[in-house]
Amino acid sequence: MDPVGITLGILIAAVLLLIAGYFIVRQRHTLQTVRADTQMPSEQRRYLYKQSWRRLFGAVMLIILGAMMFGSVFLDYDPPGAAQQGELAADKEAAKQTVRFLSFYLMTMLLILLVILALAVLDFWAVARFGRYQQKQLIQEHHAMLEAELLAHKHRQSNSNGTS
Repeated sequence: MDPVGITLGILIAAVLLLIAGYFIVRQRHTLQTVRADTQMPSEQRRYLYKQSWRRLFGAVMLIILGAMMFGSVFLDYDPPGAAQQGELAADKEAAKQTVRFLSFYLMTMLLILLVILALAVLDFWAVARFGRYQQKQLIQEHHAMLEAELLAHKHRQSNSNGTS
């Protein structure tokens, strides 16, 4: 692998590890806040608790992906003896094993990336669903306040009509 590829691979792996570290710190802080705040509604507490664990799991997946990307910098992508015509059977077997290992390694990296993307979609969906729930709660509270205000206004009007 060329030096630019090695540098880029290490840089991407480092960025992934930094992002994962940031999310771990933030989610641990959120979990501590949820545990300490007894005034928080139970729906919001449950939502934040699940969200924090989802994001912590995603951060662990990012750490694994970053470590695998860092490790892939040191892999030999050229099977031994692939360019020679008169290979020995042992060299062919070593080449097959190398190709199998590289295929498995890259498929594992792609699978972890797929898990990270699925977690991101699930998190986005959960945030949207909780937002809709909160919006419905606010609308219901607003309607209840308007009804109470209308009832009070009718009561004041009936009292002012009865006293005149």
